[in-house]
Amino acid sequence: MSGSDRFGRGQPQAMAKSDGPWGGGGNEAPAGEPAAEPVQEPSEGEPPRNPWLTPDADPPPRRSASIDDIFRKGRGGGAPGGGLLPQASSAAWRWLPWLAAGTMAAWLLSTSVHVLAQDERALVITMGRYSNTIGPGLHMTLPWPLQTVLRRQTGSESLTQIPEKESETLMPTADGELIDVSFQVRWRISDLRQFTFNLPDGEAAIRRLADAEMRASVAELPFDAVWSGRRQADLQQRVLGRVQKVLDAWHGGVTVSAVEVLKAGPPARLADTFQKIGTAKEQASKNREDADRYHDQIIREATVKAHDFDKAFASYKIAPAVTRRKMYDDMMARVLRNNPVVVGGTGMPATLPPGPDAKPQPAPQTQGGQ
Repeated sequence: MSGSDRFGRGQPQAMAKSDGPWGGGGNEAPAGEPAAEPVQEPSEGEPPRNPWLTPDADPPPRRSASIDDIFRKGRGGGAPGGGLLPQASSAAWRWLPWLAAGTMAAWLLSTSVHVLAQDERALVITMGRYSNTIGPGLHMTLPWPLQTVLRRQTGSESLTQIPEKESETLMPTADGELIDVSFQVRWRISDLRQFTFNLPDGEAAIRRLADAEMRASVAELPFDAVWSGRRQADLQQRVLGRVQKVLDAWHGGVTVSAVEVLKAGPPARLADTFQKIGTAKEQASKNREDADRYHDQIIREATVKAHDFDKAFASYKIAPAVTRRKMYDDMMARVLRNNPVVVGGTGMPATLPPGPDAKPQPAPQTQGGQ
């Protein structure tokens, strides 16, 4: 087989640019086979075709987006070089000075102008140091952080309850018993500067101090005296005096007005037993009161009888015979008043007429209605 027969019927034997290694020209089929479709050369600017895919399966040509397309999409379709983004940015820059001025004015007003109510006082702190104390009304200070104003209500009383919640607080008494005590402390601020700087904990310090002094005072009294309330006023005065004395030593600027005991009872687990004891004590107290009343009544009656006897004895010493006769007549009058039937010397009973102060006797009933 000659070179012209193998590589394309009379074509030159030299391999063309598009010839493959297995055939001349790559477009003609061997003898006896149908001719293959001609291979299209890719044009300039198009990607090369995948030789393993059919022409219909080739992906569509892709083109990278330009910078103008990206800006056009971000501006909502505007033309390159002019859109909404520069206009919005310029509007924001125009409002920025006004926004800064408003923020500065709000900061100056909120930190420099202070209006205090009638029951309020405030401390002016300049660069961390105390300057002065201001009262009710309108006041002007330097803005924060040059000056800071600490305000607090000082005209009204504060109420501190111990314990803070409903819980059991057991305290030992002088006789070794345990008692559950809850109370409250009424206090007010007399010197705001001392209260702020000498009592940094404020109400918490007062709470701890009052609880400690109440325990010390309860430990000096017996259980019955605290439980029954007989020494309750004494207990409250003891705690009040001790708490005020310590606060004055601390220079706390606090005046305690009252200490009130709210509850003083036995532990919860012994409540039923102490309730029975309380019932027995109430009954004993009632019986004691009844005995005292009976005692007073007997004394009064004995005093009246002794007075009458002294009076009769004085009369007897003056006229013994007349006094004896009068005493005999009085005795007989009492006997006959209570006994309407009397047996005389003959042995026959005699019915005496009723006296002026005798009660009427019911008429005797006869049989058969007669």
